[in-house]
Amino acid sequence: MTTVDLLQQLGLNKYEAEAYYTLLTRGALTGYEVGKYSQVPGSRSYEVLERLLEKGLALVQPGEPPRYMAQDPQVVFARFRASMESTLTTLTTALAALARADSRGEFWVVRGQQHILAQAETLISQAQTSLDLIIPMHHELAATLDQARARGCRIFHAPIDIQDDNVVLLIRDEREALVGTLIPHESCQAVLSSNQALLETLRGYFLYRQSPGWQPAEVAAASTRQQDVAWMDWEARKQRQLRGISGGNRVA
Repeated sequence: MTTVDLLQQLGLNKYEAEAYYTLLTRGALTGYEVGKYSQVPGSRSYEVLERLLEKGLALVQPGEPPRYMAQDPQVVFARFRASMESTLTTLTTALAALARADSRGEFWVVRGQQHILAQAETLISQAQTSLDLIIPMHHELAATLDQARARGCRIFHAPIDIQDDNVVLLIRDEREALVGTLIPHESCQAVLSSNQALLETLRGYFLYRQSPGWQPAEVAAASTRQQDVAWMDWEARKQRQLRGISGGNRVA
């Protein structure tokens, strides 16, 4: 992403971002020069520069023609940050006062690994009493889990099994769950819900994972293989005994 692209993230349109960037890199310029050194059409350069003046991003030196200079980026960004923080504070207060529709019991899909992990981090950060989870650990999640633990949350982070290497299972405060996978990276999906049947199923699964009899899949598989070998040894001994009995009763 270019600097011009980043400037557009602050709410400038393409021509405004181009003009501001050109003034920063070239110094004071006339409208004609801005059109010459940037992708701003010459016929619109003065219009664009006047909008920069209105937004506090440029200064003007009257004359024929007038010359324009970019406002100091530190001043611009400090002003933008203060305005954005004020807007976010006002929005947070206003939205918190809204009566939200009850969506408990419904299922909502989160798509893409980045968004699933972000949702998991949000749930962990919201947890007040308990967290039960199976999820591949990422640095951001580890830090958020540490914060939840410091708040006094009971946390059960089940060891990753070979069967759930890319699985996300998470219950927050026994009230909300996130269930899904982390592959394929772009198209993987997870379900977010407070559905009671889903929560009960996951609670039962986590209780099972905490029980003394639970074994990781590789251990259970090894145990099964040992049982298979023992059974085959017993069967071979039985067949040898049967052949011995049959041989002893043969008629010449």
